[in-house]
Amino acid sequence: MAVKSCSLNINMKGYEKDNRGTPMFPCGGYKTIVGDSIIQNIPWHWHEEVEVLVVCSGILKLELIGQCHDIREGEGAFINSNVLQSAVNFNKESCEIKSLVFHSNIIAGMIQSALDQRYVHPLLNCSKLTCIHFGSEIKWHREAVQCIINAYNYYQNELYGYELLVRNSLSKLWYLIVSNNKRALVEHQKSDNINAVRVKNMITYIHDNYEAQIQLKNIAGVVAISERECLRCFKKTIGITPIKYLLGYRLSVAAGLLTNSNLNITEISKQTGFESPSHFSFFFKKLIEMTPSDYRKSAKNILFHKA
Repeated sequence: MAVKSCSLNINMKGYEKDNRGTPMFPCGGYKTIVGDSIIQNIPWHWHEEVEVLVVCSGILKLELIGQCHDIREGEGAFINSNVLQSAVNFNKESCEIKSLVFHSNIIAGMIQSALDQRYVHPLLNCSKLTCIHFGSEIKWHREAVQCIINAYNYYQNELYGYELLVRNSLSKLWYLIVSNNKRALVEHQKSDNINAVRVKNMITYIHDNYEAQIQLKNIAGVVAISERECLRCFKKTIGITPIKYLLGYRLSVAAGLLTNSNLNITEISKQTGFESPSHFSFFFKKLIEMTPSDYRKSAKNILFHKA
């Protein structure tokens, strides 16, 4: 199974319904560079699958609701199912991560199996274990990072029987997590915070409709709240307003189109929801500190020299 290389480890619809691997083996491998372009961040998103990652170079600042982890080279992380997350590189230095995103059925096998009931379901529903930062000081953390590296390498090499080897490495990782967090698994059942649920739904709406002329009232209407409550909810949960998030997301999509398509500036501005090419260029230069045309030239030069 080929590893995917991407600058944003999400599809362009935010809530990741992107198929992981195949229905018979729901696991996807990703090599992600955060900070190889002016657009630095991985936008707020979530997915049903579990994600594990290792930082290969640089420092990744991983943000979740109420949490922030600076993950350094050689360290890793476990991100639980349906957890709202975003990431940026540290100090604008390029950061490379390798990750696997997989459905928990790879570990549990059939639903309601002994593995599912005793080890998988409790972890998926543990509010204390929405994310685990695997540092370098704790022995089992180092072992966990090695499990992720092994699983990624097996996935990438695609040798005969690699599915068994990937599953074996991920199962060992799962064992390390549950065996070292027994009390948390018993005591903390996960319940979605109402603000987090609202923001997830509003972000999904933005990602699905960013090309349209979205106003604050449209975003608030998704979860049937007032515009004032919408602003409060966004600010409290992810620290920015919904309109600022919308603008940033549109510019992220536009940057990808400038790099990976031959669409002209007018077409890109239209496809990403800006009122006019001049409106698009104004905000692009304001946030990214270069014109769309200069950004395209810069990105093409980087790709040329990397080839």
